[in-house]
Amino acid sequence: MAMFAPAHPGELIKETIDGIKEETQSKLTLEEVAAGLEISRKTLSAIINQKQGISPEMALKLAKAFDTSPDFWLRAQENYDLALARKKINIDNVKVFWRKAVAVL
Repeated sequence: MAMFAPAHPGELIKETIDGIKEETQSKLTLEEVAAGLEISRKTLSAIINQKQGISPEMALKLAKAFDTSPDFWLRAQENYDLALARKKINIDNVKVFWRKAVAVL
């Protein structure tokens, strides 16, 4: 079963920044966004370039900055990480120790 590849949160941040620029006709820079998030430009760049993930602390900052919820950012990171793991890990030979009982009607 083919599944979609979830976006890395950094990609979502970049698209959001680009959308703000377009909508407001501003020249919002990464330096301004990083300063507003109280992080370094290097950290923001690492996230946007998918070299670093979103921590709970960063999720709180992004939620405030972009009027979302921290859960949104954490779920985005979790979905991305899980999709990567599914590509890398073969669970075919993992032993099953317990199965949920199925109700018989």
